[in-house]
Amino acid sequence: PATSKKDDYIDAVKSNLEICNDLDIPKLRVDTADPPTGIPGGMDYETCFSKIAEVWNSAADICMKDDVKLIWEFEPGFLFNKPGEVVRMVYKVDHPNFSILFDSCHGYMCAVVGARQLGEKETLPGGVVQFAHMLTGKIGHIHLIDSDGTLHDGETSTHAPLGTGLLDFDKIIPAILEAGYTDEWWTIDLCFWPKALDVTEDNKKYLDKLIKKFG
Repeated sequence: PATSKKDDYIDAVKSNLEICNDLDIPKLRVDTADPPTGIPGGMDYETCFSKIAEVWNSAADICMKDDVKLIWEFEPGFLFNKPGEVVRMVYKVDHPNFSILFDSCHGYMCAVVGARQLGEKETLPGGVVQFAHMLTGKIGHIHLIDSDGTLHDGETSTHAPLGTGLLDFDKIIPAILEAGYTDEWWTIDLCFWPKALDVTEDNKKYLDKLIKKFG
């Protein structure tokens, strides 16, 4: 969204929105697309930040007409991944149909490790729990997966199977719920995990226990 022409980006949103409508998919995920190593297109920081927010505001409005929520998944692999930037962006977009896709492993890598952040590193003393609370009323979808504190291929968060990493889900799940997440979907995300299908059953069992305890 930073370097695309607005009309081109909106056309892409509309194209994907057609797929959502055809398949009855209630949410459309977006990201900032550019790597977090610098501000793209020769823009200054604030110009880039504001442009993305303005484009997403328009996209959220278009999606709302079809009852599809626009959700942004922040992560170390893409621009604007500091906790403060994520919170600022969702309020900068300022649209009731725009919210955050909160991925637990990205939450850890962004709030605890401060991975691949541009400029001065920003972490939170309360980690993932604090990050979720900072997004109260703004979490529109969740990906639940563990983290071993590393990056996959040096780019984005390693998505470790549930129960094998560093995350304390007995604290994280209540924080997400306290932040106002009420959607029926709790999604397992084994992105980039080798032979993901081999560990899916165990992850489902782990998640079932969390749902029974907190859902």
